[in-house]
Parts: sequence; C-alpha cells; structure tokens
Amino acid sequence: MTEAAQAKREQIVAAALGVFGRYGYRRTSMDLIAQAARMSRPALYLVFKGKEDVFRAVGRRLVHDALAAAESARRSGASPADRLYGVLAVKIDLFGGTVEGGFRSELLADAAVVAEDVRAAFEEGFRDVVERTLNDCARELALLGVALPPRDAADLLVAATEGITGAKAEPAVLRTRLRQLVELVVRGLSGSA
Repeated sequence: MTEAAQAKREQIVAAALGVFGRYGYRRTSMDLIAQAARMSRPALYLVFKGKEDVFRAVGRRLVHDALAAAESARRSGASPADRLYGVLAVKIDLFGGTVEGGFRSELLADAAVVAEDVRAAFEEGFRDVVERTLNDCARELALLGVALPPRDAADLLVAATEGITGAKAEPAVLRTRLRQLVELVVRGLSGSA
C-alpha cells in the first residue's frame, strides 16, 4: 500500500471512530462516514468494502493504541496502585472520550458480533498486560503468599473494569469508580487496611 493510500485509510478510520462513537454501529452509515472523512461515498468504497470493514479497521486501530497505552502505564515505574490504575484506565479511555455513554454497551455488543476476533484479541492482550502488571508488583503487594494467582486476579479485574466501562456515566465518574476498585484490590492483596 502506498503512503498516500495508507494516509487516506487512516483519515477514514479516524473519521469513522467519531461517527461510530456518536451514533453507534447500527445507526452509522457509509454516507455518514464519507461525510466525516470529507470524501464521496464512491471514494470510500474504493478503500473499504462496507461498514463492517470500516468498523473492523477502527477496532484494530483502537486495540493497537489501547494495548500500547496499557503497556506504557505498566512500565511507568509508578506505585503499584497507580500502575494498575493506569493499565485498567486504558479500557475506560478507549471508550470514554470517543463513545457517547448511551452507545458504549451497544458498541461493545456489536463488536462481539461484527468483530469478535478483534474484540477477543484486545481482551486477551489487555488481560495479559494486567497480569504482567500484577506480576511486576508481586513483591510490593505481597502477592507471593496470596492464594489467588495473578492470572485469576487479572481475570477478575478485567471483568470488573468491563462492568465499570459499560455503565452509563461520564468518564470522570467511571475513572473515580475504577480508582476505588484499584484501592480496594491493592489493600486486599497487600493485606493493609
């Protein structure tokens, strides 16, 4: 793919992200995507086969960016609670700034049908980063003597974060709830009150 073609593709993906975030998957049309990308609908079809193809490209981009951000938070050198919060907050940030509250759950449900492989790749990659974060923090959190293995703790944290992310609330509220969850988990894992 030429640089110009790649740039055009990225322009469409960036525009489509805003459209899917504003209208959800079902109410988004190729016309809306073309308008947002400032191109004609026929020109859009030269790059993408259809709405599902655009949606999958948006999903792959989000997955890549989110996992890179989670890995960056994991390596930040902050306190265990702040690293864990930073990693988990990526999931809220993934939708909080780009998807209107009323469409978060719908978009996640549509992703499970339209782009299950992309969603599954994100979930697996995200869970792995959470587990690595817990392993990194094991000594500081005294996880070595805890009966709950880091993978199981990661599964629980990812599921809880998914619940928080799906709530119909402003991103600031979701972040507060996530911070409270992390504080509870870190206190519980480290045995501090």
